[in-house]
Amino acid sequence: MLRALVESAERFEDLSAVGYEDRDIDWVIELGREAGEASLSDFRKAGVRKSVPVRGDRAGKASEDNRKAAMLVDKAAYALGLDWEKGLDRESLKHGAFKELLRKAEAETHDWEVGRVREFLEGLWGKRDSGLEKQVRAKVKPNHVVAFRAAKTEFPFERDVARRFWADHLRGECWKVRGYCAVCGKEGPIARILPWQVGLFKYSCPISSFNEKAFTSWRKKQTENSPVCFECASTASRVLQYLVSSDRHSRVLALDKTKGQGEAPLRNELAVYWLKRGVRLEGAGTGGVVDFEAALGESLGRAEKTAGPPADPEQVKELYGLPWSPAATGLNLDRNRFYLAVLSPNKSRLVLREWIETSVEKVCARLGAYDAARTIIGADGTETVRPTVAEITDSLRPWKSKGGVDANLVRALVRTAYLGVAPPWALLEAAVRRFRVRERGKNKAEEAELAKRDEAQAAGIKVVLTFGRKEAEKLQTLDCASARGPYLCGQLLAILEEAQGRASRWRVGARLVDRFYGGASTAPAATLGRLLNLATQAHLPKIRKARAGCEEIEQAIEGVTARLEKSGGFPRTLTLREQGEFALGFYGQRAKFRAARPKPSAGSQESVQEEGRTGNAGSSL
Repeated sequence: MLRALVESAERFEDLSAVGYEDRDIDWVIELGREAGEASLSDFRKAGVRKSVPVRGDRAGKASEDNRKAAMLVDKAAYALGLDWEKGLDRESLKHGAFKELLRKAEAETHDWEVGRVREFLEGLWGKRDSGLEKQVRAKVKPNHVVAFRAAKTEFPFERDVARRFWADHLRGECWKVRGYCAVCGKEGPIARILPWQVGLFKYSCPISSFNEKAFTSWRKKQTENSPVCFECASTASRVLQYLVSSDRHSRVLALDKTKGQGEAPLRNELAVYWLKRGVRLEGAGTGGVVDFEAALGESLGRAEKTAGPPADPEQVKELYGLPWSPAATGLNLDRNRFYLAVLSPNKSRLVLREWIETSVEKVCARLGAYDAARTIIGADGTETVRPTVAEITDSLRPWKSKGGVDANLVRALVRTAYLGVAPPWALLEAAVRRFRVRERGKNKAEEAELAKRDEAQAAGIKVVLTFGRKEAEKLQTLDCASARGPYLCGQLLAILEEAQGRASRWRVGARLVDRFYGGASTAPAATLGRLLNLATQAHLPKIRKARAGCEEIEQAIEGVTARLEKSGGFPRTLTLREQGEFALGFYGQRAKFRAARPKPSAGSQESVQEEGRTGNAGSSL
């Protein structure tokens, strides 16, 4: 992975400088032309965010960590000597390290503004009871980020000479021995520590670390066990931070929202993906400008923002066949590489959960097969949907739960999509079990959320049952010619639900599926016969009297039962796979009814009653 990051660096033009990261600046000490002139400016409300020098390797309270100051901009504890307990401590180790670094920077860069900052800290700031000191004591906190500048146009750390000095300073501090870099293979100084970290969710982690004696060998400690030169370590860290921060190159797969003792960092998973060489298509059969690289991550999760116009579902489907189409001429997709990594934070450690490296040709073919398997008719029956990996796995949690999802299941589904391996059987088990729980929402928003969960769960079931098979496209909508008993039983339950709803004009207190879905999906012979008799005796006469489509329901029942008889009648029990088929039959038939159902005017009482959201008494079991 480190080699892939380094080799891909030249295509990313927006990388931060060595040792720099984006930070919000809270306060700025504005230095005047005269030595005794200085004022405090509040930048908190303005939201000023700059790429600033950082020290990501300091932690704890040890004296050696306290001396790792950043250049020209840092927390107030370093930049001004503020302390939570002592107040203002000009003699603190942190503040002393900050001034010592300034003296070194001035001596090597001869930058006038660096010299002005040093003069201020050793002159005006060294005097007690000044007006500026009173302001700082009253407003600034030790953890606030403070910067200095003498020119209004730019900060001194933004100068090229400052960037070069900071890179050389870190290089000198970070290496101890010479050796061969495991990434580039060149001989040179090997990084002993990594003075930068990658921000992942709310944690900061180095790309490589050794914290136990068991990880050492041949008397080598820290990163000497996995030798990486300063340049490769710096480049890999910067590229990975860029990818993690980019909405185009990253997707959240799992997010644990629990707090306190139940919080587990490893339940959070982020996927980053990129191409070794960028590809951008304009026209040529793709229906406009499409970001091909962003489209390759569409299966993982939704992006709030993208670098270019997002690809619609039909464009994505066409892109999966791009390597073999005339539109790919001149793009050299056969020689390009696709990379994907699944990352999790473990407090102060970065965990690589999955690493995939393959050619663009192969990944397009695999995504095409996966796309066919996950595509399914929407819950409202109007158009097909393509739930993402994140949506499918998130739908397996109990509704409104804040806990994390099964991390192993998430990664297994990623491997199915991008490596073409068989879908995990645990996905079918979890999706069938969760689909069996028929929840009800209190309002339209909750009903819409539950409908999305149904779509994702049904897509998960379909992926396991149809991945790599011809049925993948056939079962995207209701298969009216199916002769499979479990599938037909699911259809029949949806028809009986529709009969109950029409008979009660959707004023249903206890829905049929709420009470009997579990029994019907595991033991159809013992459940569906009784429900069919009830519908014939109680529901169909009411539908006929109300002229609510009784003939349509009767024909649907007759068609399904006739095919059931040919297949051997109601099955006594259903296996897990057959329960999945039952769910798809129920889901497809229900979506077909909903697509044909008249849409009431917005805000009408019927629009609420139609989905069975009112709890009024009516026809029930």
